[in-house]
Amino acid sequence: MMKYLNKIIILLAITFGFISCDKNENFEILPAQESFQIVAPSSGSVLVLNDENPANIALFLSWETLSGASGPYTVEMDLEDTFSSSITLGSSDEKSFSLTVEEFNQFLLDAGIKVFAEMPIYIRVSSSTETTEYISLVVTTFPSSNPIITSPDSTFEVILSDITPDDTAITTEWTDADFDESSTVSVTYEIEVAEAGTSFASTQSLGTTEDYSLETTHSALNEAALALGITVGEVGELDLRVKASFETAAGTSERFSELITISVTPYETALPETLYIVGAGAPDAGWGWTSPVELTLLGTTYSGNVNLQSTADANNFRFFTEFENWDSGQNYPYYEVRGYTIDTNLVNAEDGDNNFAFIGTDGEYFLSIDTENKVITLGPPMVGPNCEFDQLWLVGAGVPDAGWGWDSPVQLPCTGTGIYAGNVNLQSTADANNFRFFTVENDWGSGQNYPYYVAEGYTIDANFEDAADGDNNFAFIGTTGNYYLSVDTINKVITLGPPQTSCEFDQLYLVGAGVPDAGWGWDSPVQLPCTGAGVYSGSVNLTNDAFRFFTVENDWGSGQNYPYYIAEGYTIDASFEDAADGDNNFKFIGTPGTYTLTLDTVNKVITLE
Repeated sequence: MMKYLNKIIILLAITFGFISCDKNENFEILPAQESFQIVAPSSGSVLVLNDENPANIALFLSWETLSGASGPYTVEMDLEDTFSSSITLGSSDEKSFSLTVEEFNQFLLDAGIKVFAEMPIYIRVSSSTETTEYISLVVTTFPSSNPIITSPDSTFEVILSDITPDDTAITTEWTDADFDESSTVSVTYEIEVAEAGTSFASTQSLGTTEDYSLETTHSALNEAALALGITVGEVGELDLRVKASFETAAGTSERFSELITISVTPYETALPETLYIVGAGAPDAGWGWTSPVELTLLGTTYSGNVNLQSTADANNFRFFTEFENWDSGQNYPYYEVRGYTIDTNLVNAEDGDNNFAFIGTDGEYFLSIDTENKVITLGPPMVGPNCEFDQLWLVGAGVPDAGWGWDSPVQLPCTGTGIYAGNVNLQSTADANNFRFFTVENDWGSGQNYPYYVAEGYTIDANFEDAADGDNNFAFIGTTGNYYLSVDTINKVITLGPPQTSCEFDQLYLVGAGVPDAGWGWDSPVQLPCTGAGVYSGSVNLTNDAFRFFTVENDWGSGQNYPYYIAEGYTIDASFEDAADGDNNFKFIGTPGTYTLTLDTVNKVITLE
């Protein structure tokens, strides 16, 4: 029996041996499956973070374990795959982990990743016994902090000065933790101010920069303070902040610093319409308010004729900005410290009030105070009208004699103090009724359109409106015809009225070598048109030679020479004299050039400007 059993065992062994050999012929060795690995996201994924939805999930990790290990699990991040300086992002008892956009962005910034820079990071998950292989992600962050003002603080106070308007009044400095010089994104910083306590409902800009500091001058801060309603000469409070702006794919992103509150005292910049001269040195005025001499403002210049005397102890005077207000005086040092160049005939009286003292020859002078160029001058008295410009120029389809070009612009000459006026043809044809005023011939940049005069506070005739044509020219909407157009820069009124044709002639003619565009002949006489109310005025090119006025073209017998006007009682500009050439023509003795020549038959003056 035992032999029989042994035979069975041997047989079975042989049988299994054959089977085993057969199986080995088809055997394939499989790699061992990792017991602990990150399933999502896949390595190499790109995550671009933005601040549009900070509470959304930005990072969702899931993993699996085949070993039966359980949590808690720890999630680590590093900027290098060595994990020598790893950061713990958090832990989970589950096989997943997530961070919001805001949370993940802050971790990345804390790790030193610059905003908007594409950077690789490495993430792995660990349990108490195992650690996954890392995955790599490419991330882009956005800034999470705001600029911080480091200087000044809310104790800052400044009294602004027009004596040093270009000096620095305040220097604002700040930091921006998420950006530095190595940032790849261009950030523009702007300093904004607003009236304190208004939550920046209305702001003024003190300037922009890409640096981390900005200097603001006295004049710039003063302008902002006045625009925000701070009272001249009184302490006012402004809130100040830094605005940071940069461009993203979604548009412009803005961040704001915390505000600080500063105290400022602004100075006056608005020029009064009139300066008053009071003092013994101006005998028509004297030291009282009964008859002060008035200087009218034209543009940025005060000017007018004034009698001055140099009598010892009676040659002093002062300028005043307000009538009957002694506190509004402006003495010699007032102008001196502001950098004015002052005529040598005017000195410091050193009389206790440091008034002006006139030390020239007694007489009448044209006194001018140019506040823009900071010059005070004395010159020969001005005879006739006085305007900022010799004339205004009209160009446009609405002025058919001119059209849109400089071949034949229509002149509106200065006919009185600050007044430009003359007869002008105007048309209201649709799409051909627009025009503009210009202060300089052939200079499109000198144009003054409808909104310009509105902003300057002018009352404009109802026959004009804004053309709304891109350049916002004037549009004439009245009846096509000839009108007397007046631009009064003193009273700020633009008016239209019936044409003034009260001249004896339509124009006067100028002929002679002193008028080189004409010469001694009738081929091209220069015309001086009637501009209304007995006034002939126009642009004339003059040289140092003789000429004559004529009332009738091609009629030598209609000439009116120098003695003719003297006999009629005219006051003639000092640039002209009797040529004493047999016909006693006019002779121009001034500086050759182009002038506005005005012959006023009502006031009997001949002026040159």
